[in-house]
Amino acid sequence: MQVNPTALRALETLRTNQRAIGRTVEVLASGQRVNSAADDAARLDLGRVMTSQYQGVMTAVSNIHDGLSLIQTAEAALDSIGQSLQRMRELAVQAATGTLNDTQRGHLGAEYQERQSEVLAAIQTTKWNGYRLLRELSPTTFDVQAGADANQTVPIKIPQVYADGSQVGFPNGDFESATVGATSVNGWTVNNSRVRLDGIDQIGGWPTPVDTTKPGPSGGDAVAMSSGQFSTTVVANTGAGSNPAGGAKSLQMQSTGISVTGYGIVHGPSLISNTAVPMKAGDSVSFDWKAQGGADAYDVYAYLLNVGNGSTVKLLDATGASGAMTTNWATVTTSVPVDGNYKFVFIAGTFDATGGTAAGARLFIDNIVAPPQINPTLNTTDIASAPGAVKALAQVDREIAQVLAARASLGASLHRLTHAADQLAVHSANLASSRSTAVQADYSLAAGELIKGQTLETAVLLVLRQAHDLDKTSLKMIQANEGLF
Repeated sequence: MQVNPTALRALETLRTNQRAIGRTVEVLASGQRVNSAADDAARLDLGRVMTSQYQGVMTAVSNIHDGLSLIQTAEAALDSIGQSLQRMRELAVQAATGTLNDTQRGHLGAEYQERQSEVLAAIQTTKWNGYRLLRELSPTTFDVQAGADANQTVPIKIPQVYADGSQVGFPNGDFESATVGATSVNGWTVNNSRVRLDGIDQIGGWPTPVDTTKPGPSGGDAVAMSSGQFSTTVVANTGAGSNPAGGAKSLQMQSTGISVTGYGIVHGPSLISNTAVPMKAGDSVSFDWKAQGGADAYDVYAYLLNVGNGSTVKLLDATGASGAMTTNWATVTTSVPVDGNYKFVFIAGTFDATGGTAAGARLFIDNIVAPPQINPTLNTTDIASAPGAVKALAQVDREIAQVLAARASLGASLHRLTHAADQLAVHSANLASSRSTAVQADYSLAAGELIKGQTLETAVLLVLRQAHDLDKTSLKMIQANEGLF
């Protein structure tokens, strides 16, 4: 069989060139310089990372815009409320003067009541995505995911405004909304582990208080614990141990199997309220409790945590009931010494009173009560008389101050989110540029490669044709001169 080397080389070149043309066409069609791991495995992975990061950043920008919309909704409502309060203040000032009679004050009162209704309506109905922004007991926080990665959040705190005279008690302080046997409770954070007092550990982001009444020869919470288990459970108030204050359920905080250095104290589990309750100096809080020694005595502690500065107010510090003895239910009532926003903290514990190294105990709590957040403000004030106008003026001033503080807080959040959005805009532009460099096609280069490949293909086809024609010419010459041989 006759072999044409020129044709074979041309065919191989044609096959190679067609593969190159195919890759170039794929690049031009997809817009990506890397379309499979065979093209460039490292750059493919880089491209996927860049794409994921870029898309995450763009989604975070959308999240921030949602947060800005939420703030603007709340701020617009507060602006409207502030304008109405300012007009109410003007009317109260006018009604407080002694030169008017009650009939004339009644004319002013008609507008005052209408403005009052506008304020209450704004507070009660301002919503964003179903959230009531201005009528929760404690500040509502929305954590905006403001980055492409986990924990890149910006909190938005919506300050609360009260003006409807509602009374709101401390949420879920009697555990009646929980199911018996539940190990978690709405409104509370449970920590089923050891917690040490004397500032060794933290609860709610602040060091624990110093226990100045350690029992017996105890070395305190610093002693070593070699074993132990902790649990928190909602239990039924039944039988002789029922709480006389009422309620079908209470919360049991228990430690079992504790092994500790002789005469040591082991505190745990602990419980902290999720809600910080605003209280004034002189306000009273109360709760019911009982304790039961298990393998040894109990040592229990409770306090109020001022979330603004970390200071504490001791509510309970008791030790006793060695063995299986259970105390009777008792009520603790304590006055708040200074203004602040407070959370309740309860700490169960046990004490090795015998020095035998074994311990374990229970703490039961129920009916936790904070002063109702009563605001008998705008819906109970009137300016029908001069004394009433004076009282109304004072209350309106308090409401105006509250609204101004709320708007200042929202303004700070707005600036922070705007700054985050600006940063992400720059970041996304840089990511887009990096991603383009890493994976996107260079159309001018790809088009040039395509033209080069097509030109080469035309040339190769021409060479094949010439090789074929040369073979035919040679064959004809042989046939024509066949008689000479």
